[in-house]
Amino acid sequence: MVITVSPSMDDLTNPSNKVTMDSNYHDHTDHLLNKHPINEVNHNIDTQSNEIKLKTDKFNLDHSNYKKVHKVEIIWWPNVVAMVILYMAGLYGLYRGMFYAKPLTIINMYAMAIIAGLGVQCGVHRLWCHRTYRANRALQYILMAMFTLAFQDNIYKWSRDHRTHHKYSDTDADPHNINRGFFFSHVGWLLSKKHPDVNKQGALIDMTDLDGDHLVQFHRRHYIKLVAIIWGVIPTLIPYYLWGENLWDSYFVGVMLRYLISLNFAMCINSVAHYWGNKPYDNTINPTECYVRHMMQGEGFHNYHHAFPWDYGCSEYGPFEVF
Repeated sequence: MVITVSPSMDDLTNPSNKVTMDSNYHDHTDHLLNKHPINEVNHNIDTQSNEIKLKTDKFNLDHSNYKKVHKVEIIWWPNVVAMVILYMAGLYGLYRGMFYAKPLTIINMYAMAIIAGLGVQCGVHRLWCHRTYRANRALQYILMAMFTLAFQDNIYKWSRDHRTHHKYSDTDADPHNINRGFFFSHVGWLLSKKHPDVNKQGALIDMTDLDGDHLVQFHRRHYIKLVAIIWGVIPTLIPYYLWGENLWDSYFVGVMLRYLISLNFAMCINSVAHYWGNKPYDNTINPTECYVRHMMQGEGFHNYHHAFPWDYGCSEYGPFEVF
């Protein structure tokens, strides 16, 4: 039920009813108080304030209200189904790898995971997103293929979301805001519709450099076909043809288990590296020098990275510290 304020309250604010400190002041004041007792006035003001709050809450973009109002509506069910299938297939691949797959298949899986991780770290992250160094066209094609092996969306979209993450880190405009919980920042953000602030601020991110990059636009247009070949077909056929692994284990170990492992390590950067660790470079932000950074190919030096995002290096230390 909506309660509105009586029009008679205008007597309190109407300029024609303003009084001065003359002989009639007390008489006019007594008249208003008799007409509108002070308890009634306070009640009407409180009611009006609550009414305004109820109206504005409907459009409140704060994530706490967003979650309360849209507990079910924010779930992105296609991604939920895809994630369940991925975990089931990956765990099945783990079972096949432990008891049936050949040792070379396991070694190849880890090698592919490292190559994919370098495609993210050296390719889309440092080269295209942050522009920390320049690469000739041949190296760019190699890095594009390595990044496609990671299956983390196309270069353009990944870069836009990551630039948004840096500009609005750990706010509602951050795609994987740690303040919405560890689970959300790790995987929940992939299972939810984007917060309205993410869409709003992401649309304002400057992407003109990638708009004119022909390789990036090629990757954007043909991403599904490239993923099918580079992420799925090639890693399945390599064990099958080179050392006689059966296609079943080649796929579930070499593709699904590898993808599950590499994706979770990548997601740890958004969750673990924003949660546990020390902050020697900037203690005013959430990103940390993560305690398990050696499992993230150096990307766990996250406090350093957020403090100096233009540096092509993961940290001020050498490669042995990274790994």
